Amino acid sequence: MNRGQLVIAIIVVAVIAGVLGYYVGAGTKGVKTKTVTLPQSQGVVTKTTTITTTTTLTPRKHELKVYVYSDFMAWGSDPKLFDKLVKDFERETGIKVDVRKFDDARTMVTTAIAEYKKGIKTADVLIGVDSLLVVELKNNHMIECYLSPLADKKLAEALDPTNCVTPIDYGLIALVYDPSRLTKNELAMVKNGVTLNDLVKLAPRIVAEDPTKSSPGLNFLLYTIALANKAGVDWKNLWKEMKNNKLLVLGSWSDAFNEFLRKGSPRAIVVSYGTDPAYSAWEKLRHGEPMKPSINATVLVLNGKKYGWVQVEGVAIIRGADTEAAKKFVDWLLSIEVQSLIPENQWMLPARPGVPLPVFYKYALTEKDVDVLANTLLPPEQVSKNLENWLTQWLSIMSK
Repeated sequence: MNRGQLVIAIIVVAVIAGVLGYYVGAGTKGVKTKTVTLPQSQGVVTKTTTITTTTTLTPRKHELKVYVYSDFMAWGSDPKLFDKLVKDFERETGIKVDVRKFDDARTMVTTAIAEYKKGIKTADVLIGVDSLLVVELKNNHMIECYLSPLADKKLAEALDPTNCVTPIDYGLIALVYDPSRLTKNELAMVKNGVTLNDLVKLAPRIVAEDPTKSSPGLNFLLYTIALANKAGVDWKNLWKEMKNNKLLVLGSWSDAFNEFLRKGSPRAIVVSYGTDPAYSAWEKLRHGEPMKPSINATVLVLNGKKYGWVQVEGVAIIRGADTEAAKKFVDWLLSIEVQSLIPENQWMLPARPGVPLPVFYKYALTEKDVDVLANTLLPPEQVSKNLENWLTQWLSIMSK
């Protein structure tokens, strides 16, 4: 083989390799024929060499493993809505999505962390992580940084100051109560916000969530720590007093809210979200009743000021994921198609700017209704440094 033949051979092999790089498998489809004319030097007649390759042109398949808590977008007229939306995404993109559901976001994250540490294949995408769960994921170096270009920048910063996680919804942590089941004195305690002293007095009427398992439970714990620190009170004593006064703590938000709704339950107050009164109004409306909520929401107060705690929920891509497919999925969660369904199915505020809210959201308690956001009292660095110790101390208090 002379030099000219060698060059041509190398080029043909490179072409074949390039084709195989984009497609996998072998068979009878996609026959490629390459005809090469090799000019011979010193007057020798030109001859033609034909090289034929046969490959099956099968596009690479993208698959995603997605973890989410079971109540995500399940509180509207169709509890299976999210599953149906995912099927639409699969049809539109050709990306196969395997969804695994958990009782709550914290259990979802702790499971993913345990799997990651053991080298077990875990989720590519986690839906429903808040700023505190993001801290835990970052401490384990699990996040593949991605912020959707569709994201609200202020919410993104509140969720993760490094802009590595995309916000999908948000709302205030609140004490949600049924006024028809409270006494006159109890109503006076909740009407304009609950002081820390009144929080202890109201403990027999409150059901909260376990912060080691539940995202709203964890946010409520930090909410009380922030306010106790601001008031110069030891938060551990606050929780000891609430426990001693019969505070009920259940594993998940669903467990707590079902107890709150249970007929005959003494728990007329539940740790939940400020958007719950909007849900109540919607429930009344769809049953043909006047659009007036049967429940209200309130926040904690200190020195006459209302302090709110905002929980931003986001979606995180985990290291080792198929990033191309994962980014498409994240962007899809920020699409108008999905975000417009958040208010009536997730009962949180949509993270994408400009998404209109239904009329019954006028009953929701939002960040506009508070004087100070208590999140500013506990910087992410402080939470990251102390979270494990705080949870250990909380468990010690509640187990005695």
